[in-house]
Amino acid sequence: MEYNGGAAVAAGVLAGLIMIVPMYMGLAMMPRHMKMDLLKLMGTMMMPISGMTYPIGLMAHIGASIAFALIHVALFNLFDIDSALAAWGILFGLGHAVITGMAFGMMPSMHKGIKDGIVDAPGFMALNYPQATTMGFVMVHVLFGVLVGAFYEAFI
Repeated sequence: MEYNGGAAVAAGVLAGLIMIVPMYMGLAMMPRHMKMDLLKLMGTMMMPISGMTYPIGLMAHIGASIAFALIHVALFNLFDIDSALAAWGILFGLGHAVITGMAFGMMPSMHKGIKDGIVDAPGFMALNYPQATTMGFVMVHVLFGVLVGAFYEAFI
């Protein structure tokens, strides 16, 4: 299978947007158990709370989604995987969750909003939040991997 950067970008944008839905559904339906407001967390990384916090958080999330989708597709090509990409996305999504979870553990050293006390530090694998948040964190990354694989396979 040939590497198709455009299809990877499109798959990443769609998968990133879709993974936001269950995150915010969890926040709305179980506010005591689902504590991660991802767009606020990402937006306050660069600026204080304002009308631009969520749009900036969304742009940062979509940028990260594109980067991770490009990595997923590069791995498909590296390992010569050309079918069942959604199924492989489960494995890649788990790896993505671990990498992101490690970055969450390092966030306090570089995150303006955490340093200023605007948002709480998620901790490694979002373990500073209730257990349901940590489980949801892993689940949406697996969902992302599945969606990237499915969309990429559909677009090429």
